[in-house]
Amino acid sequence: MINIDEPAHKQFRPAIFRLGFRPFFLFGSIFSVFALGLWAMTLSGKINFQPHGNPIWWHGHEMIFGFVSAIVIGFLLTAVQNWTGQPGLKGWPLIGLFLLWLLGRVALLNSTLLSLPLAASIDLLFLPMASLALFISVYKVKQWRNMIFVPVLLLLTLMNAISYLGVFIADMSLMNTALYGAVIIITFIVALLGGRVIPFFTDRASDWQRTPNLPALEIATIATLALTLVAFFSGSELFLQIASALAGLVIFARWSRWGWNYTFKVPLLWSLHFSFIFIPIGLFLIAAGFPLSIGLHSLTVGGMGGMILAMMARVSLGHTGRQLVPPKPVVFGFALMILATIARITAGLVSDLYLPMIVTAVLFWCIAFGLFILFYASMLMQPRADGRPG
Repeated sequence: MINIDEPAHKQFRPAIFRLGFRPFFLFGSIFSVFALGLWAMTLSGKINFQPHGNPIWWHGHEMIFGFVSAIVIGFLLTAVQNWTGQPGLKGWPLIGLFLLWLLGRVALLNSTLLSLPLAASIDLLFLPMASLALFISVYKVKQWRNMIFVPVLLLLTLMNAISYLGVFIADMSLMNTALYGAVIIITFIVALLGGRVIPFFTDRASDWQRTPNLPALEIATIATLALTLVAFFSGSELFLQIASALAGLVIFARWSRWGWNYTFKVPLLWSLHFSFIFIPIGLFLIAAGFPLSIGLHSLTVGGMGGMILAMMARVSLGHTGRQLVPPKPVVFGFALMILATIARITAGLVSDLYLPMIVTAVLFWCIAFGLFILFYASMLMQPRADGRPG
């Protein structure tokens, strides 16, 4: 393994472009607040928003490929340095990748700003370019275990392309199916990374003693989520319900072995555990035959949004040389994300409460991520507290 430390005077300035988590965590969070606020105002009739596609498609697309993808890439570009010992993407290459992501967001905001083919072309470049950076680091050390993220990100790009195709030919069903597929792919990423980090963190920060992994459960997670992805494109409701039920059972079985009952006194632990649990809950809701949006929003708001906030809070502290103790208002934000998920599920279950619960969920999300932005922006923009690179 090479030495990735470098003298302080040689570190890139500004500090926000010294490692991938910094710009993508900060601006991804800012974008989520902006995008959800815009969506809530559109849904409630406050503004006449005319993005590419339509407001419904834009909301789903941008929360998946704008917000979630940015955070996932920020995490992977940071983690790959620890996995491989290779220097992470930083400086001008990182700036280029960040600007590509940002341009994709701006391009889709207004249907008169850029043509849809040009906007789509810009947006579709982001994940492959990020995948290339990951591939180079992993390939240099032949660390094939972590190469799995490259094809997964390319498969996510395919879902993005199919979704754009749906917009081009005005096929709402194709647009939605591709977005549903993207949700399952990101669920796979969260389940895979969660299975690595949640037991590890719980073992280190609680009285729980880690139990050996069960390879059969890990293989079953991959297989059942892959089956669920195929089921979405099959058009068979029964197939989708069976696949979702199997995936939910397997993922719940994994989570139940991670010491969740030892975490109540540690915010950086319970926030992870009780966000992750919305993944099997969402899959069970799909399996039970509820409207798809209910289960999918359990996956996206809780399983992704809650997990993202908890992971960003921890990773940002650790990688800026600070103690792993989040500011108390951010802990309040963790709880708000759980409540936001419950509100969004309720919106789908109780028709009379649909709009109030949507607005409540958006409000809770915006407060939670707003608190992260408020308390973490300076950490992400300043050099590490311990003077080390990164």
